[in-house]
Amino acid sequence: MAELLSQFCFQDAVLAVADWLDNAGASFATRVTGSQTAKKVAWRLDISVLGYRVPTLTVELGALFPSTPCELYVDKVFCLVLPHVEEDGRVCLGETSSPADFSDPVVAVLRSILRFKTELLEPSNNETWRRNQLHNERLSYWMRFCDAHQSGTRGRTTPRKSYIYFDNIEIWSEGRIAAYIPKGSKRRRFDVQIITVGDINPVELAQRHKWANGTLINGSVAFVRIPDGLEWTPEKWPKNFIELNALVEKTTDNAQSVSEWLRRTGWYDKAEDSESRKPLNLVPAGSAPLVVVIVHGTIPYGYQIYQSTVSLVTPPQVAPIKMDRIDPSWSLIRDHAKTVFSRRQTKRILVLGCGALGSPIVEVLARSGVGYLDLVDSEAFEAPNVSRHILGIKEILKSKAKALAIRIKEEVPGIMVTGYWEDARTWMVKSSLLNQYDLVIDCTAESSVRVFLAKLRTELLGNCPVVHSWVEPYCAAAHVVATTIGSPWPDDDPVESKVNIADYSDANSRVNLPACSDGFHPYGAADILQAAGFASERIISILDNKLPESVVWSWIRCQGFFDALQVPIKTNHLVPSGGTPQDAIHITRKLDLISYSNE
Repeated sequence: MAELLSQFCFQDAVLAVADWLDNAGASFATRVTGSQTAKKVAWRLDISVLGYRVPTLTVELGALFPSTPCELYVDKVFCLVLPHVEEDGRVCLGETSSPADFSDPVVAVLRSILRFKTELLEPSNNETWRRNQLHNERLSYWMRFCDAHQSGTRGRTTPRKSYIYFDNIEIWSEGRIAAYIPKGSKRRRFDVQIITVGDINPVELAQRHKWANGTLINGSVAFVRIPDGLEWTPEKWPKNFIELNALVEKTTDNAQSVSEWLRRTGWYDKAEDSESRKPLNLVPAGSAPLVVVIVHGTIPYGYQIYQSTVSLVTPPQVAPIKMDRIDPSWSLIRDHAKTVFSRRQTKRILVLGCGALGSPIVEVLARSGVGYLDLVDSEAFEAPNVSRHILGIKEILKSKAKALAIRIKEEVPGIMVTGYWEDARTWMVKSSLLNQYDLVIDCTAESSVRVFLAKLRTELLGNCPVVHSWVEPYCAAAHVVATTIGSPWPDDDPVESKVNIADYSDANSRVNLPACSDGFHPYGAADILQAAGFASERIISILDNKLPESVVWSWIRCQGFFDALQVPIKTNHLVPSGGTPQDAIHITRKLDLISYSNE
């Protein structure tokens, strides 16, 4: 006991509990020993006298108790029978520790046991409550159901990962599978499979997201949507092929069956055995992956179908599988606020400039659900860009726009993004852009580009809104100037006199490098990400709510920031006095240039 206690951070707390259970609690508590509790102190409590279906409860104290609460275990046979019981028998009721547990650890253990009694034992005799609990957290229990099947002696080894891309599933839908067998696999078992519905190509998804490793095997999938109101608990889940087939037939009013679908896919040979008159199963193991997906609400529950052990005697085997949804509706919004998201998916945006400000704005737009992005930048990525750009060292000497487009395509599903390594003005002149975009965003911070757009906006772009966004030296302020066709950005480019909030002419704010026109303004990743977050939020608001009038949004540091720089910067009346170097404000101004003044 002393040797075991030496591993605990708070030995006095454990000793107090041990003194209680080993003495006053000896009539119902027995110390548990053995290898699985070698680093824990545990007691088994006899609770059979309470009259519930659970006869014993094990209390374990971990090395960090009472900083972490005690753990409660029941027999693992109650997993998928009682709610809140995990595959190893651990009872999960969301217990958390309290500061008072350090002064009275016995009360901490009693609290956990009391919650077990009132929140699980007592209501567990009510079958309606039990089914409702299992139904409400059905996805968690499905994961345990899959694990239990996989660990069974007769369970078939399922793919390591199953990714599924689907949306708007009807009662019955069909799709395709791209499965990959790793090179050198002796048993030819799938490592990853990508499952899609309709015309969505799973091979293209696998290649786009870097899952296409190994030998490709094509397969088929059938989707069956069951009623959202159907109680979906472990008792209702099919355990074998016959039960799965019966569920599909019942759901589709006998219009579809898994058996008939397998024949249509060619999984069964058309010929029949001359004696048994049963179809021959000629597909070898490790080929033609077949999956049936039961869709309940927004969650898919998959069954991998395998060749039966004795094909002429027994039906095919099935194994429940875990599946990760990778479609945009789930991975970007978890099926929440789909109306707004669907509108964003139709938006086409042109971004000029993929530097420190433009690159995070592009990523935010992509992860917000924008469907189409064209990126234009004339520069290559260089090593010093790593400090405040979302690209990294492996992109050195690559086109910023092209490398950013590749990154976004790999990491964000459902977006079409193209990068162009070219000067923004040249590219716009030679491209057919008229009325092609819902929004154009200029993040070049170049006066020549702003003037170019002011001169040729209507001829090149038509009526779409144009946004100019930039940061001031030291990232002291960030601005988003959003303009309509009726109130455009003027071609005299009044950035310094009408929008910016400080005069940096005496500050020598630019660090010049020994190369032609090469240099930078000093600020860090945290600075630019604040500015990019501010700008992205305003840009998204334009997409969602349109732009009724031209407006200037500004993020402005307080005077405390400028004072801390200890360089000669003249701020104007828009800069709040005082404050710390971390304080800032947001302001909104109409694009009425006559009313602006830096005096």
